[in-house]
Amino acid sequence: MKKAAVLIITILFGVVIQDGFAQNKPDYLSIEAQIQETYAQRNWWKVLKISQLSINNQIDYLALRQRAGIASFFRGDFGQSIVHLNVARQFNHRDSVAQAYLYYNLLYDGRPAEAVARADAFPTVLQQRLGFRARQFITSLNLESGIKVSSVPDQVGNATYLTVGLEHRLSPFMHLYQSLSRLSQGYGTDIHLIQLQYFIRTDLRLSPGWLVSPAFHRFSVTGTGTTMTGFQQRGTVFHLNLTRSGNEWKVFPLLTYSQISNGGNPSPDQGPPPGGGIPNKESQWQIGLGGEYAIHRVRFQGSYELQNKSLTSTWDPLWSLNAVFTSSPKFSIKTGYGYFQTTNFLESTTAIYNNVPDPTRDKTTLLFNFGVGKRTSFYLLGQYERKGSNILNQNYHYLTVTGGFTIPF
Repeated sequence: MKKAAVLIITILFGVVIQDGFAQNKPDYLSIEAQIQETYAQRNWWKVLKISQLSINNQIDYLALRQRAGIASFFRGDFGQSIVHLNVARQFNHRDSVAQAYLYYNLLYDGRPAEAVARADAFPTVLQQRLGFRARQFITSLNLESGIKVSSVPDQVGNATYLTVGLEHRLSPFMHLYQSLSRLSQGYGTDIHLIQLQYFIRTDLRLSPGWLVSPAFHRFSVTGTGTTMTGFQQRGTVFHLNLTRSGNEWKVFPLLTYSQISNGGNPSPDQGPPPGGGIPNKESQWQIGLGGEYAIHRVRFQGSYELQNKSLTSTWDPLWSLNAVFTSSPKFSIKTGYGYFQTTNFLESTTAIYNNVPDPTRDKTTLLFNFGVGKRTSFYLLGQYERKGSNILNQNYHYLTVTGGFTIPF
């Protein structure tokens, strides 16, 4: 009798426990109700939390992945958003919501060539809704202006510059960007330099995940002052980048060749090099490898290059590390550090090659990017650059402050 009573109690106790577990275990109706509520409130973090709980309990369906993908997008986690949206397309490969947000994710993830190539295969109705055109003479306008403030302005002066750039879409697989820049800089009390630069880059999408980007700079510098007579410089820079990208990662070999020629008489009192003055012609090679990897909303970027200058015939290292945090499609912040302990004659600040003869030691960068309106972006850049001068026999620094915006058409 006692054994029977114990058996009955055990069975009843097990039923109660299982019933309790059944009540705690999520089901489709409760999940859908919670997600609809939190999605309507735009509580993206909670949408993702509920979605993950549902997926862990093997409750997975199209609308769940759509909302999870959209929530990840608005949180700035573009890689995770792409994962959810690709699963949504497994439920329905023609789903227009998943296709549209895949396009947006690739754009904001820095993969516009892949975004355009995908959109080219979208249905016409969806293309019209996105405002997509396979070919467009001008796709965006970029304006940028900044100032480089020197710590020794009486010896190495401040510099100001302005850049105007245009982007073109020649085909779904070919993009072209070109810009014109003007930089003005003083040296000492009476020397003034004006630099004009033209830049052009082509992005060619070879296949999904493969992009080749040849680029070309051409710049000229003219100088006036009591210690200068008809000073002129001409320089060219060639770049070739091959990018292999996937979801949340990129790898890109880097190859750069640059040369500069000098004319006029910039320093008559010093005599020809090596005793003084500057050489008539210089050239250099840079070869290296870069990459980036995203962990949710934080993206890490880095590169390592070796530089060979014709006058020294030595290979010097250059490297940089950056971290980008994205809180939404409309805001990101980037911090970075670069090591440039070389006798580099071409010092790049943003997109302009500033021909300062003193070698850069390192650079620390802080960049803010804000979304304004539907797709217009505004950015602010601050850069601290340390330099060392053998002529001045001292170290000095530049503080660069830059503002710019990009307007899509």
